[in-house]
Amino acid sequence: MKKFFSFFFLVLLFGSITLNAQYFATKGTIELGGSAGFSSSTSVDNGETAEDAFTTFNFAPYVGYFVVNSLELGLIPSFVSQSFGDNYSANAFGVYFAPAWNFDLKSNLFPFIEGRIGYNTTSTTVTDGEGVETEFNSSGLAWGLRGGLKVQVGNSALVNLALFYDQLTMDPDNWDGDRNGENVFGVNVGFTIFWGR
Repeated sequence: MKKFFSFFFLVLLFGSITLNAQYFATKGTIELGGSAGFSSSTSVDNGETAEDAFTTFNFAPYVGYFVVNSLELGLIPSFVSQSFGDNYSANAFGVYFAPAWNFDLKSNLFPFIEGRIGYNTTSTTVTDGEGVETEFNSSGLAWGLRGGLKVQVGNSALVNLALFYDQLTMDPDNWDGDRNGENVFGVNVGFTIFWGR
């Protein structure tokens, strides 16, 4: 983690030196980026490693457009796929509208705050020991907030660091009870490119 913050500090320092003609957060600017990731984890119990690994793949592109200086309207589709051996698999899809305010400090630093609201759906398949598959579907609204700092690096790139909170509702089909889902707090790092007029 210390190396990450050292790298981020260097980006801040050298990013201000390499700032060129294009300027972020102005009307007509388009921002493109997103994130993708893959992880595989295997449990260990009393020194014995499990045969199956829990794998996760996620993909969340981002596109934003500045309708006026500092105000950006964004769209975030997301896809997550998880599996555990032959017994469990889940696919989730969501799409979020994400308006953001980018504070213009007349430098290469842009503090920002972003709201998100959208809809997500998940399909889960569980296979029991006898090979019988059971499928569960759930869906619901989601909302969240994200705030942090975007740093312009070079002519048309941004590195950002942010804190976020998301509230996901994932109620099964025909559910009439109280809310099911997740409350998620976290930190994320991203990279985007932009171009404008």
